[in-house]
Amino acid sequence: MTHDGNDRFGRAAHHAVSRRAFVGGSAVVAASLLTGALFTNGARVVVAQDGKKTLQGTWPYQSPPVGHFNTFVPSAILGPPNIYGDLVWQPMALFYWASRTWLPLLATDWAFIKAGGSATVAPEASPAMASPAAAGSTGSIPAATAKPFPADADALQVKLRQGVTWTDGSDFGAPDLLATFSILRLQGNTVWQYLDKVEAVDDHTVNFHMSTPSSVVERYVIRYNPQPASVYGEWAKKADDLFASGKKATDPEGKQLADQFSKFRPDKVVANGPFTIDPKLITDSQVVLQKNPQGWNADTIAFDQIISFNGDNAAASQLAVAKKLDYATNGFLPPVEKQMKEEGIRIVRPPIYSGPAVMFNYAKVAAFKDKRARQGLAHMIDRAENGLIGEGESGIALKYMCGMSDNLVPVWMEQDDIAKLNQYPLDPEKGAALLTEAGWKKEGSTWKTPDGKDAKFTLSVPNFGDWSASAQDLTEQLNKQGFQLEVRVIDQNQIPIEVDNGNFEIAIQGWGSSANPHPHFSYTTAFFTHNTLAKGGGMAYPLTQQSEVAGGEVDLEKLTLATADGLDEAAQKQKVSLLARIYNELLPVVPIWERYGNNPVLDGPRVTGWPPDGDPIYINSPYADGIVTMLMLTDVIKPL
Repeated sequence: MTHDGNDRFGRAAHHAVSRRAFVGGSAVVAASLLTGALFTNGARVVVAQDGKKTLQGTWPYQSPPVGHFNTFVPSAILGPPNIYGDLVWQPMALFYWASRTWLPLLATDWAFIKAGGSATVAPEASPAMASPAAAGSTGSIPAATAKPFPADADALQVKLRQGVTWTDGSDFGAPDLLATFSILRLQGNTVWQYLDKVEAVDDHTVNFHMSTPSSVVERYVIRYNPQPASVYGEWAKKADDLFASGKKATDPEGKQLADQFSKFRPDKVVANGPFTIDPKLITDSQVVLQKNPQGWNADTIAFDQIISFNGDNAAASQLAVAKKLDYATNGFLPPVEKQMKEEGIRIVRPPIYSGPAVMFNYAKVAAFKDKRARQGLAHMIDRAENGLIGEGESGIALKYMCGMSDNLVPVWMEQDDIAKLNQYPLDPEKGAALLTEAGWKKEGSTWKTPDGKDAKFTLSVPNFGDWSASAQDLTEQLNKQGFQLEVRVIDQNQIPIEVDNGNFEIAIQGWGSSANPHPHFSYTTAFFTHNTLAKGGGMAYPLTQQSEVAGGEVDLEKLTLATADGLDEAAQKQKVSLLARIYNELLPVVPIWERYGNNPVLDGPRVTGWPPDGDPIYINSPYADGIVTMLMLTDVIKPL
C-alpha cells in the first residue's frame, strides 16, 4: 500500500527534493549577490517596510492563474502539507519526531476503538471530550498506538476542537472532515486503501473505520488539513452519490468526476488558522500571509504577517545572504553556506530522512543482478567524501545502509539486530573481491562484467547542484578503480519519467521518506516507487528474492506491506527489523548519504527565540512537520 499520484504526502516528498534544484550554479549566485539587487522569478522582491511584525521565509509556488486555491490538486499556492500553508488551513495535529508525540491543533484527542462498523461511540475506549478553542496549544499528547486500545480495534475516533470558525463564518466540525475525506476517496488517496467508511458520531466526533487496521492510518488522518465543507461540500456530495450508486473511483464515471473536480478553482481562501491569504497580495515574487483575527489560536502568535518569497535556490541564496530570510529550507550549496556563515547567519541541520542512492536498471545492466556486485560497489564508494562534496556539512554518510534513515534505526530495531547490519566500510579490496566472486574480471586497470564487456555505464542524475556534484565525484571515484562511467544530467522534472520508463542504466535517485516517520514508507520508496509502480518497468527489480537473512526465498512486497499492518508497533518492529536486515544484505538500491538541512535561522532583526542546537525540534523532518510552524504555534519564536 503506497503513495499514489494524488497523495499529498507524496507531493510533499517531491517538494522536499525539488527545492534543491539550483538554477544557474554558485557562480551566478555569487555574481548576483554582488549586485545587491534581490529578484525572484524576474520580479524585484519587496520586503516588509510598514512596521508590521513579520517573519520572512521562502517557498516556491506558481502565481495565478496557474497557481490557485484548490488545495486538493497540484499547483495550489502554499497548499498543505506546507510549512506556511499549515498556518492557513490547519492540520488536526503536527508531530514531534523526537518524542513521537503530537501537538494537537484542530483535533484535541483521538484513539483506536472498536466501533463495530457503526458510528457508535465506544465509551470504554473513546478519547476525551472535544476541547473548546483556546488561546493556542503548547502541550503534546501521545500517539494513538501509545494509548490503550482494544485488541479488535477497527476505527480511529477523532475528537475535534469546538469553537473554531472558518473565515467565511461557517463553523468547523465533522461535516468538514466528511467532505474532505469523500474528495480524497474520489481521488484514490492512499488512506482509502485502509478505510472503508468515515462517519460522524456528532458535530465534533468522527469515526474513521478501517477495512485494514494499520497504525499508519493515524498519520494519514491526523496530519491531514481538513478543508471547508462550505467550499467543497457540493463536490463531496457528488462523490458520495457516485459511491452510493456502486461506482468506484477507478470506474469511468469516477475518473470523469475527479477530472472535473481537478479543474475547480475557489475564488478565495477560506482559512481556519492564525493566518489567511488575500489573493490581491500575491505577486510573482511573494505571498503575504496576513493575521486572521478569527483564528482560534491567533492570539498565540505574535506575528502580524508572514512573507513567503518565491523563486529558485539562486534567488533564495541572494535573500539569505542579504539577511532577508528569517528561516529557509532550500538546499544551499557550500559556497553560499560559507557566505551565510561569514555574515554571522546561524545554520541548523535537521535530518531529511532521505538522500541520494545508486539505482540500477536490472533489465539493462544484468551484471548487477548478483547482490555481490552491489555489495562490492558499496565497499568501493567513499560515502563520506561523496556527501561532503555534494552537500558540505549536511551530506552525512550513511552508517547502517538498511533502506531507512540512520535516525530511525535505533527507534525501530533492537541493538542485537543493529549489530548484525553490514556497514560496508570503505574497502576497495573487499569490493574487488566481491565483484570477482560475482564473475567480474579485472583486465589491466579495467573491469569486465561477467559477459566479458567493459564495465561502461551511463549514470543519469537530476540537475540538482548537490546530486550533480555527488554524481561527478562518484564517477571519478569508481573510474579510478576500473569502471567507465559517464554522467548524464537530466532535468529534475524529467528524470523520474525517464527512470519509470526504464530509460537509464544507472541513476542517482532518492532513498527513504521525508514525509512520514514510519519506516514502511522508506521501503515503499525502495521497492515500489520506481519499480512495481513504474508504468515502464522502472528498475525492474523482482520482489521475490533469495536471502540468507530470511533463510531462503522472501516476498519483499508482502513483507513491505506487513510492516504497516495492525496497530501493535512492537509486532511491526519485528517485521521492520527483518526487512531492514534483508535490505542491508540485498542492497537493491545502494544508498550513499543522508541529506541534512542547512537551514538559515536569523536571530534578529525581525525574529528571536530560536532554540539552541540540539533542541529536539530539530529532529523533525522540516518538510513534513514544519519546524518554524511548530515554533510559531507554541509561541517559542517571537518578533523583535
